[in-house]
Amino acid sequence: MNVLKRAFLYNTRKKGKSLTLFLLFVLITLFVTISFSVLSATQAAATNLRETVGASFTLRGKPMELSTSGEDYVMQFIPISQQDIDLIAGNTEIKACNAQQSATAAASSFIFPSGMPSGTISANTSSAWNRNFTSGILTLAEGRHITQDDRHAALVSRELAEENGLQIGSELSFKDPAVTVEIIGIYESDPSMEFDADTIFTDHNTYWALTESEAGTYSGRVDFFVIDPARLETVMEQIKKDTPLQWEDYTLQADTAEYDAISYQLSTIGRLTTLLIVSAITVSIVVLFLILAMRIRGRVHEVGVLLAVGVAKGHIIAQFFVETTAVLLLAFLFSWPVSYFAAMQIGAFLRNMVGAVNVDLPAWKLLLQYGMEAFVVFAGVMVAAYPIFHLHPKEILSKMS
Repeated sequence: MNVLKRAFLYNTRKKGKSLTLFLLFVLITLFVTISFSVLSATQAAATNLRETVGASFTLRGKPMELSTSGEDYVMQFIPISQQDIDLIAGNTEIKACNAQQSATAAASSFIFPSGMPSGTISANTSSAWNRNFTSGILTLAEGRHITQDDRHAALVSRELAEENGLQIGSELSFKDPAVTVEIIGIYESDPSMEFDADTIFTDHNTYWALTESEAGTYSGRVDFFVIDPARLETVMEQIKKDTPLQWEDYTLQADTAEYDAISYQLSTIGRLTTLLIVSAITVSIVVLFLILAMRIRGRVHEVGVLLAVGVAKGHIIAQFFVETTAVLLLAFLFSWPVSYFAAMQIGAFLRNMVGAVNVDLPAWKLLLQYGMEAFVVFAGVMVAAYPIFHLHPKEILSKMS
C-alpha cells in the first residue's frame, strides 16, 4: 500500500482527529493572516498620520538694525529672497512652504472689529499652511485660501465681515498708501482660543504695496513642512549642507510640537501590536507542535507494525507529512475567503476610527505565509516523529506489549 493511500485512509478513518487538526490550522491561519494585515494597516495609518500632522522648520533672518516708525522702534531682520526659498523648497522631502510677514495697515473703507483705525495684515504664500490654520485655531468658513498666484486677495474674520456687511467678492481699501484687496475667504476662530479678529490675511504683493518694500524679499519667517516628521533633523542638516546660503545671517528652528504630541503614542501602539502578534504566533507554534507530537506519538504501535513488515522509516514519515499537509491545504482553502471577509470588516472599523486605512491581502504575502506555515508543520512532524524513529521495531512493540 503506497504512502498516499495510507494517508488518505488514515484521515478518513480518524475523522475526529482530522477535524481537530483542521480547526487548529484554520484558527492559526486566520489569526496570522488577519494579524499581519492589521499590523500593515496600522503602520500605513501611522505613516499617513505623521504626514498629516506634519513637522516643519522655520527659516528667519537674524536681527539687522532698529528703525523708528513714529514713536515706535521696529526691529529689522536680514531679508530672505525668493531664490533662497526656492532652493530649500526644491528638496524632495519638503511638501510645502509658507513665507509669512506682518505689518500694520490703516483702514479706509471699513471698520476693524476692535474699533481701532488700523490692524494687522499677515501676508502668506499659502494661507492654508499658516500656523493658525494648521493648528486648528482658525478654520476657513467660506471661500478659499490664498495661494501663491493671488494678487491683492484677502481673508477676513467673520466678525470683520459682519461688522461691515461684507461677503466673498467684496473689496477692502487701505490708506497710506492706498491699496484695495478682494475678499476671497472668511475665517472663524476657535472660541476657546484668543485670536485678534482684526487680522487680515493677504498675499505678499499686497504686503509689498502697503509697506512700499522691495518685491521678492521677505522680512518675516518661512515655514518649510517635511513629508516625514521623523526625518526632520536629517532634512535640516541636509538643507544646511546643500543650500549655498550665508548661514551666519540666518537661523533654522525645528517645530515638532504637533508631531511630538502623537509620536510616543504611535511608537507605543506599534510596539504593543508587534509584541502581541509575536507572542500569539509563538504560542500558536508551541500548541501546534504539541498537537502534532500527541497525534504522532499516539501511533507508536502502528509505526512498530509498519517497520516490522518492512516499510521504510522514510515512507512512514512521508505518510505523516502527507496526512498533515492534506489537512493544512484544506485549511488554506477555507481560510482564504474567511480571512478576506474579516480583513475587510476590520478595515472598515479602522477607517471609522482613524480615517483612510487600507487593509489588503496581497497574493504574494498569502503565499509566503502559507509556505512558512507548511515549513513549520514539516518541522513539527519531524520533531514529533524523531523519538519514535530512533527506536528499533522490537523496542517499539515491546513498549506496547
